[in-house]
Amino acid sequence: MNFPGLIFLILAHFISGRGILQLFKLQLKPVQMVCLSVVLGVPLVSLAPCFIQLMHIPITFNSVFAGVAIVTLLCSIPLLIGFKRPSFGKIEWPGIYELPFLLVCLGLVVLSVWRCYYYPPTARDMLAGPELLAEFAVREKTMVSSVFTVDLHTTNNYFKSPYITCLQIIYKLLATPPFGQTWMSILFIPFIIFMYSMLRERIHPFLASLLLFLFLTIPDLFAYSFVMLYDYSNMVFFFLGFYFLLRHLENRRTNDFAFSVFMFGLATYIRVETVILVGLVSLLPLFVFFREKQDIKTIATRWAIMMAVPTAFYFICIDLFVRHFVPLPFNASNDINKNLGDVSYLFDRFKEINDKLIFGAQGKVVYGLFLYFFLGLLMIDIVIFLTNTKKQRFSKEAMYALVGVTIIYVGLPILGYLLPLFDVMNTTKRGLFKLMPMILLYMSNSRLLQMISEWLKKLESGKKDAPPQLRAPVAKVAPKPVGTVPANVKVKGKGKR
Repeated sequence: MNFPGLIFLILAHFISGRGILQLFKLQLKPVQMVCLSVVLGVPLVSLAPCFIQLMHIPITFNSVFAGVAIVTLLCSIPLLIGFKRPSFGKIEWPGIYELPFLLVCLGLVVLSVWRCYYYPPTARDMLAGPELLAEFAVREKTMVSSVFTVDLHTTNNYFKSPYITCLQIIYKLLATPPFGQTWMSILFIPFIIFMYSMLRERIHPFLASLLLFLFLTIPDLFAYSFVMLYDYSNMVFFFLGFYFLLRHLENRRTNDFAFSVFMFGLATYIRVETVILVGLVSLLPLFVFFREKQDIKTIATRWAIMMAVPTAFYFICIDLFVRHFVPLPFNASNDINKNLGDVSYLFDRFKEINDKLIFGAQGKVVYGLFLYFFLGLLMIDIVIFLTNTKKQRFSKEAMYALVGVTIIYVGLPILGYLLPLFDVMNTTKRGLFKLMPMILLYMSNSRLLQMISEWLKKLESGKKDAPPQLRAPVAKVAPKPVGTVPANVKVKGKGKR
């Protein structure tokens, strides 16, 4: 491993991501800002080999190093213009009751990092796609390599986003040859820390560590933190887009909305079909804005922006990368269902997803008991709502999170209906990863867990405060009569006559 190269790339991710965050002027805690900067920097830095190839410069160590440095410098311009000395608040260390779950999570993280570093890529989609393209690009110093002379008509994996291909090129040359996929750990670890910080804002730290443990132990989701494919990265940026959209609906800050749209654009850059799910998500702010009777022009403008950015990323991948870097004919319309009038296929796909993945035996192997835990918690919350005389409603964030879960749950069958290649046991199975962080967001707002959290906080504060009978008595001071003057104060005009 080239440690100086790895440190250079980590700094490049952080600086480029921090510069973009400065551009959007988000209000985040320092820990969240650092984590989000690194996460955001991963796809930004991945653009460097694309620019190098577009300028017909050979892909070498020096050219890639210079390309990454230039991308980092360009992204850091907002940070340099509005530079302020960073201020760090008091670090809030985990409590003893959090350590059991956090130590197990740490063990899983170490295992994931080791697998990324030591073992080669194994996913067949990678070996017949981005990893193959990256390996030949490194060997032949060009992304338009001799690999395209091989008959690959049985796979369409080389027609995908340049995201993984470019990251593999960068890391193979600068950091961790020959496998290169340590960029997955650089994305995975900050995202997990960001999620934990988000949970601790909403719920007691003990419950936050428990929920993080449940999230990390989802079998397939954890496996794809080191099995190199597009889906884990796509989940990360799609959730961030949805999360900051919810923040916008709560605080109406335009910066949160703009950053949300940018995150949806990056999610589309990673998997182009995500633009369809973004279209479904756009119905949520439309509903909220219409309900608040906002101006029609404003609503139309925001919806147009929300759809324009992901669509632009779609065209960058299909019309720029595929057409210029893949010297083979490609027509995206060939993948669309030719018999859209037969809606029975949509219902068949919906039934197949439920029978085979969510509620079937395979679902327990893939997702463990996480989905069942969520459904049980949701049922209890509904019962609490129906039986509570005060009729305490679900919080807005909980309702929005459930809307997000519904969009993924309904949207994936729609994608399978529109794109037959979007099969159930592979693409749809991994597409359901996008459900998991949204479910985690709902759990942090669950009425039952909020009640337990309040009870734990009262129990914790009760231990810190002394019992009433042990507290020192407070001396009572008799009130002074109105108009009395202290003896040591002289009053003018008063004396002997």
